[in-house]
Amino acid sequence: MSNFTQTLELFRKPAGYLIGKALVRGFGSVRDRERWGCLYRPYYAYGLLRAADVARFSGRTHVTVCEFGVARGAGLMNLIELAEVIAPATGVTFRIVGFDTGAGLPPVTGHKNHPEIWAGGDFSMIDPSELIQRIAGRAELILGDVDQTVEAFTKTLTEDAPLGWISIDVDTYSGTVSALRCLNGRPEQYTPAVGMYLDDIGMFVSNRWCGELAAIEEFNAASERRKIDSDRTLPGDRPTGPVSWHSKMFACHILDHPMRSDGMQRAPVPIEQSTAYAKLLL
Repeated sequence: MSNFTQTLELFRKPAGYLIGKALVRGFGSVRDRERWGCLYRPYYAYGLLRAADVARFSGRTHVTVCEFGVARGAGLMNLIELAEVIAPATGVTFRIVGFDTGAGLPPVTGHKNHPEIWAGGDFSMIDPSELIQRIAGRAELILGDVDQTVEAFTKTLTEDAPLGWISIDVDTYSGTVSALRCLNGRPEQYTPAVGMYLDDIGMFVSNRWCGELAAIEEFNAASERRKIDSDRTLPGDRPTGPVSWHSKMFACHILDHPMRSDGMQRAPVPIEQSTAYAKLLL
């Protein structure tokens, strides 16, 4: 723990929290800023940092992250900006991929798709070509129905740049079912656990029989060695304590990944180093 980080501990309590946050915003490292909630879209910042750490823990220096549901592109641009500060801090670079129909939601039918909320055509892009110009080669944008594009994308995943995190903001059950197929590739195409953010599970009408939660339930029931569970590391030791986005963070556990079936080929960790070693994944 750096001297700066140790000093910040003095400001964890409510009376000093705002002072501490101001100090972090001005002088803190990327990790300090993520921990104190100073980075824009903290759930994206946490997701990318976690993906980089797990990739590095797995011996990789590149990792793939995806946003399903780009809409006007604010989230995709935020991923690009976050990757530019997280990569130097972790030594892990990012392949960023966005998925969108380009024309908004497909027709919304059936109770599982929440037709009481969504309608076909919601969240359409104004001009996909303008977003592509803004991306400027720093990310990939895959246009079309995810059901028709996800298989081809999954085949491009490599062991050298495994999939490490996905954001699912496609709103509907059907779109989420399609997006989750990106997790059905060979185990080497993924980090041992793939972080996930589910955007649309906190509404009053959200439930495990509809929408994104229903898709997760069915994915788990159909998959013997791929299981999606809540992220059990949050809030962790964060000065903010629990906040709303923590409950939207999940992890897909790749139980057939070589690291989880054959173990790691490494020397035993001395007891005096065990706590530091464990913190790599806490």
